[in-house]
Formats: sequence, structure tokens, C-alpha cells
Amino acid sequence: MERNPVSSRRLRDASARLVLDHLWDADEVTGSALIEATGLSRATVHDVCDELIERGWVRELASLRTGGDPRKGRPARRYAFAAGVGVVVGVDAGQHRISATVTDLRGVTLARSTLPVAPHDGTSARRLALIEQAALAAVADAGAAPGSVLAVAVGVPAPVDRDGRTSFQDNAFWELMNPGIGDHLRDRHGWTAVIDNDANLAAVAEHWRGHGRGSLCHVTLLAGERFGAGVVDDGRLLRGAHGGVGEMRYLDLVEGVGSADGIAALVRQDALAQLGRLDGRTGSSLQELDPATVDAADVLAAARDEDPLAVSVVEHVAGLLTRVVATFASIYDPERVIVAGAVAASCEPLLALVRRDLDRYVDPPGVEVLASALGADVVTVGAVKRALDHVREHALQITPAAPH
Repeated sequence: MERNPVSSRRLRDASARLVLDHLWDADEVTGSALIEATGLSRATVHDVCDELIERGWVRELASLRTGGDPRKGRPARRYAFAAGVGVVVGVDAGQHRISATVTDLRGVTLARSTLPVAPHDGTSARRLALIEQAALAAVADAGAAPGSVLAVAVGVPAPVDRDGRTSFQDNAFWELMNPGIGDHLRDRHGWTAVIDNDANLAAVAEHWRGHGRGSLCHVTLLAGERFGAGVVDDGRLLRGAHGGVGEMRYLDLVEGVGSADGIAALVRQDALAQLGRLDGRTGSSLQELDPATVDAADVLAAARDEDPLAVSVVEHVAGLLTRVVATFASIYDPERVIVAGAVAASCEPLLALVRRDLDRYVDPPGVEVLASALGADVVTVGAVKRALDHVREHALQITPAAPH
């Protein structure tokens, strides 16, 4: 009976997928080890490896055997994944800063770039240009060519659907944050572009390299100027019909909260309000600071030094944050809530108060509340992971460039 060429190709691709997945996670593997790990025949394993070598995904290593004793048979063939055959780019396209990280296909960082977003950059054209500029600068600093970029993932402060688009039409800010980024990068450079919500990517980062490891159910609160949340349930990121899971406009309706302003904004606003009520009276070390430059880190540091005004700010904001955490804990029943973003490094005084009071609002009690250790780069870490996952999933449809 004549073999169906389509079925044969599918079987071949399934075998290639088994071999490539095993090699992707190993430093080096012998042919015999691949046979044992995949259950494929010796001939199939070596044929598939030859094909993957030709495609650029795999390298054959030199034999370890020295000497030429013919009684020992042929030396074992050894293979390794070609992690340098291409790069991925993860971008955090925030409102005030755009940063890009380039890694190899194992997630090893090769270069980073950061650009500020100035007030005159508040147009779609300028935003697209800055995202492109940040990505290209990081690729160049990594010593890679634009053609070696196998995927770019971009995090934006807006809800994003499964097609990478922001479909909510009543919010001009969201439209500005995601003005057709994927189409722009594809048209300009031929790059495969994956666009996602920044809080979703923060949750991906925590699940990969942060406090979400080992936890099937966790919420990551991106808590800078505004709150956003990424929700992982049973190990999978939740999105919703339009990418709206984790959007925080509902906080306008929550008694005792009243807005989606994030920790950085809440701390700064409350500190400035309390300083204004001092009317020149001495009462806080924060009075020595220029009101135009006071930020959350200043206030939180003063609270650690027991400055009374700063302590009062922290107590007030902690009450708001406790209610924010409680609403997500009630809806999603996570094991952990992780506060992420640049503010996370200094928010431990806040979180200590949240832990103290949270069980009053949550049933069952015991939700862990943790500060992310991934810092200001949490979104780019998640974007890199998203790009890596895309490349790995679609590797057999991708032709990588020569190693950089």
C-alpha cells in the first residue's frame, strides 16, 4: 500500500517534536539517550537529528572517544540544542518607560535597553517608533542581526485579546498603549510579534522565575501608578473573552478603595496631602524634600525610620491594599498574591500590615502575600518567556538564521 505523504510528514514532525523538546532542556544528549527518552527507533532518532541539524536547531558534537579501537564499534553520536541560532526580544512598553531585553533561546540575557517616554511622545506614531527603537538597540547590543529575531513579545498597560489587539473602544488611553504594535513590527521587520497585557506578563514571569514557582494558583498585582493583575489558575494564565481578566476599573466601585490607582500613586498622593495639612509646622523628615519629586520609595523609607507622617501614610495605604488583595483572593482563591513592579522592592512595610489584617476579609484564611524579587524588569522577564514559548511551540514552522 502506498504511504500517504501527508501522514508521513505528520509522523516525521511528531518525532522531530519529541527529539527537539528533549534536546531543548538538556546540555547535550547521546543518540542512545534520545532513543530511550523518546521511544523512537535508532534510525528515526538519527534521521530526525540530521534534519534538525540541517534546519539549524541542533548541533552535532565531536565524539568523546579517543583512539581508534575498532572492537568498540562506532562512537556514540552526541547532540546539543543550538541555543544561539536565534534570539527573542521581550519588551515592557509602559506609559513612562520602554525597556527591551534580548535573550538566547534558553532565556540567557544578552542585552537590555531602556528609553524614557517624554510628554511629547504621547502619539501612536511616537510610541511605535520608541518600541521599535528600544528593541533594535537591544538586538544590536546583543551582537545579533535583526533577521535573527525569532519572536518579540510586548507587554502593554491595556487589556489584550487572544489576537494581540485591544478591543475595548471606550478608553483612549488603552488605544494609545496598544496602537497596532504587532502589525507595525511585522510590517517593518518581518518579526513575529506577540502582544499581551503587562500584568499578565508579570504573572508569567513570577510563574517562571519568581514566587509563582511551585504554585498552581497565584495572582500577581502590578502595583505602580495603577493596579493591574495577572491571574494564574491551575498553572494556566486566565484571559477572559476580551483579555479583561485582571483589569481593575471595578475598584472604583469597591467601598474603601474607590480607584485603580496603584501603590506608587496612592503613597505619593497621601503623603503630599498630609504634608499640605502641616501648614509649615515641623512634623516629618519628608518636609525636607521637594514636593515635586516625592515618590513612594521616599515615603516607605521614611516609614521604616518611624517618621510619624510616613507611618500614617503606610497605614492608610495598607488598608486600601488589603481590600484590593481581599477582592482578588475572594474571586480567584489563590495560594499567593505577589505584589510586583519597581515599587515591590520597598513595599515590605505595607505588606506586613496587609498580612496582619487580610484574614479578617478572606475565607478561607492563609493567603500568602509576597513582594516580587524580580524588580522593575518583571514585565520584560515575562515577555521573554512568552516569546520563548512561542518559538518553542512553532519551532518546526520556523527557519532560524545562522547563529549570531
